Amino acid sequence: MLKPHTVFVKTTFQSSFHCESYTIILKTMQAIFGDIKMDDALPKQDAREKFDLYLIDGAKNNWLDLLPADLLCLAKKHKVVLFNVEQEAVCEKNLLMNHINGVFYKSDAPEVIFKGLVRVTSDELWFTRKVISKAFSDILLVASSFNSLQDDISLKQDDYAHLTKREKSVIHLIAQGASNNIIADKLNISDHTVKTHLYSAFKKTNSRNRVELANWAQRYVAVLLPMAK
Repeated sequence: MLKPHTVFVKTTFQSSFHCESYTIILKTMQAIFGDIKMDDALPKQDAREKFDLYLIDGAKNNWLDLLPADLLCLAKKHKVVLFNVEQEAVCEKNLLMNHINGVFYKSDAPEVIFKGLVRVTSDELWFTRKVISKAFSDILLVASSFNSLQDDISLKQDDYAHLTKREKSVIHLIAQGASNNIIADKLNISDHTVKTHLYSAFKKTNSRNRVELANWAQRYVAVLLPMAK
């Protein structure tokens, strides 16, 4: 018999709590878990340890190539599963390689979701065998180049030392897919100032565009740009 688990469900404003996929997963969770908390924002850093599992609503998100920086950081320390996802919006191998524990699609039947949640709470992954097999060879390559990656990170300390506090904030938001208007609104600065910080960040990180800057941030965020508490 499974022990009771405390689960956090990160919802989105785009999702409807009355849609079939939500109804299925909520009923399934109620049958398995002891305590469920739902919110549209993740808990603060110092409150995250009390949750055994994080379920992240992926409705209307396109995470095929680039995962948000906050999701990457969460998955490195906690058990994370995506749900309510369109199949064409994610790459399972990419999720697996970035420490995500599983994914449930909008089209998944109730029995599939139940089985998957039971497996995940038993410390298993919920991906197809084909995906896990393909990812295994990539994991070996990553492991073999780990030392060189650490050397590379050490070299990047110069980039980090020259980044201002505001530039770090802009980079964090870029890594999460924020537009210039959203960045300006969140940081309470003008669009022109956002562009100024952005161009400076490009130069200091040797990035040619927003995608390269986001990739840089996601690669080094855990070492150089710790998420704000």
